[in-house]
Amino acid sequence: MSSTGKGRWCAIRWALTGICCFMLTVMVGGTPVQGATDQTSNDTLLEKLHKKKILSDEEYEELKEEGTKGDTLSAEEHERLKQRDTKLDKLLKSLEGLEIGTLTYFDLSGGEEKDGESFNRFKITRGYINIKKQLTPWLGFRVTPDVTQDDSGDFKLRLKYIYGEFGPPNLGFLTDMKSEVGMGHMPWLDFEEHINPYRVQGTMFIERAGTFNSADLGVGIGGNLGGQLGEDYQKKVSHYYAGRWGSWHMGVYNGGGYHASEKNNNKVPEYRVSVRPLPDLLPGLQASYFGLYGDGNTKEATGDPEYQVNLGMLSYQDEWITFTGQYARTRGNNKGSLVVPDTNDALEAEGYSFFFNTKLPFPDERLNRKLNLFARYDRFDPDAKDRVTSGDDAYDLVNGGLAWEFYKKWMVLLAYERIFFNDNNGGIGKAPELNAGLADDWRVQTAVQMAF
Repeated sequence: MSSTGKGRWCAIRWALTGICCFMLTVMVGGTPVQGATDQTSNDTLLEKLHKKKILSDEEYEELKEEGTKGDTLSAEEHERLKQRDTKLDKLLKSLEGLEIGTLTYFDLSGGEEKDGESFNRFKITRGYINIKKQLTPWLGFRVTPDVTQDDSGDFKLRLKYIYGEFGPPNLGFLTDMKSEVGMGHMPWLDFEEHINPYRVQGTMFIERAGTFNSADLGVGIGGNLGGQLGEDYQKKVSHYYAGRWGSWHMGVYNGGGYHASEKNNNKVPEYRVSVRPLPDLLPGLQASYFGLYGDGNTKEATGDPEYQVNLGMLSYQDEWITFTGQYARTRGNNKGSLVVPDTNDALEAEGYSFFFNTKLPFPDERLNRKLNLFARYDRFDPDAKDRVTSGDDAYDLVNGGLAWEFYKKWMVLLAYERIFFNDNNGGIGKAPELNAGLADDWRVQTAVQMAF
């Protein structure tokens, strides 16, 4: 064997010997101590391995001889090894608090769209690359690029989240606070999506209606009310927004959302408060309110349209079922597109939504509580005061199906969805249009959520 090959083999054997030595030390009741790698200790452990016939006579003598060579390293070699160890220490330190993961939605759907055209396609509907770094117990950073497909079919990366995260100390009843500075979460949708877990199927009620989306440039802060619920609830039901008496979030944002440039000088304050009235008796019961007030993200000579949301939701979660019921009244939307034609006055809209999910019991542990049955119903009227048409301008959405959580954060879902457009509905997020006559939008969907 060449000297190089022999050197590598010796290094491997020394590594294996070190592992064996550690295991043997534990098995014979010893405890590794500082300095246990000196020559005397190595000789003692080698002797034990030799006596137990783990090492042959030839291997024992050869390893003893190799072990003595450590004392003959030159000063230059010692310095080189020291520099290598310093670099490794710096690398390991830089990796402390670093998390890299993904949240990806893969979709196969077939059906018909509102223009009557049929479709059948594979899609990537979400492709997050989450990179998080915890610098100190009170300071962190997150950047999340997201895959999106443009009209030409090309896949591109855009930023969804990029913010610094600050953790101020508890302030009495306000606990576990975090502040996001940059492009961060708006107060509502992240909260709802941790109650209704099927974002992989489609957007939530108020986002589907075209009112706003989930992230924006600005500054926000939130936290829990009165500490956290017990470990049992967080393990069996949910550890998200698990404040004992509820949670809250407030902030000020551009208003247009994460994929829109700021077109006016308006800033939009937003706020959410969620209360658990019976944390000991019914910890999963919450009453939530979300509100915002500002202008639509336009720059019109006639003035920017109003943009307001008042939304209330009652929700319940336990080990077996999840239920939400919500009602919203709005004026306009974040794009400034839900307006009376010609006047640019914001339309008053209203809608409501119900969601239900239950885990199904099975004797097979691979399916027990991991196979879910869900259903949802939305209704949204973009012109509740009939300013554009004389009525019949709402839409109704129904969907439901089965979801199998086959691994932590991994899910496959089979669903059916249909949207019924009234005669004067001009499309989601758009003003009503007299006798628009949109066809029902329906699809059969298989979706896979992949995350780590």
